[in-house]
Amino acid sequence: MRSRRTREALLLVPAAAALMLVSACGATAIDTAASRSGAAGAGSGPTTVQQAPEFGKEPHQMLSATESRQVGWFVADAGGFALYRYDKDSAKPPKSTCDDECLKSWPPVLVGEHTMTSGVDPTLVGSVARADGKKQVTLAGWPLYRHTGDKKAGDLTGQGKGGTWFAVTPEGKKAQAEDGAAPGRPSTGDGY
Repeated sequence: MRSRRTREALLLVPAAAALMLVSACGATAIDTAASRSGAAGAGSGPTTVQQAPEFGKEPHQMLSATESRQVGWFVADAGGFALYRYDKDSAKPPKSTCDDECLKSWPPVLVGEHTMTSGVDPTLVGSVARADGKKQVTLAGWPLYRHTGDKKAGDLTGQGKGGTWFAVTPEGKKAQAEDGAAPGRPSTGDGY
């Protein structure tokens, strides 16, 4: 006869599996033939996403539309951490300019095997080749980053940094407060 703890643990396994299936509902998976064959070039169409190792070890990544009182709609990763765009980068053509010291505060979101989107148009998701040879995820052409100052899901500590860093909207634009102002106190610290 099994102990009560063993029975309870066995009941949790199907519940966890069901939760994983339900949480994936409404999400769109992106896995292009070009990305599997390595034929995708800089600025090419939909690709797949993987976070830099220090920020996520999930086998599948997510770009999710998320709403906050501070900035309205913005994109978060699978862990709920805000993703940012940098005004010194370019979208047409996509180009990442954050390197060296900048990367210590603003690690790039790197291309991996799979990503899912929820509330983000998968046709806006692409990639760009970085100077270091890695491929970085783009949204509407803008390279995406995390901010090391964000310690928990929903933090937006990078918003307005140096007047050049902004949470990215599901359309690839700068997240803004309802009054149209880009919230956050512009600072010179890690704004590059």
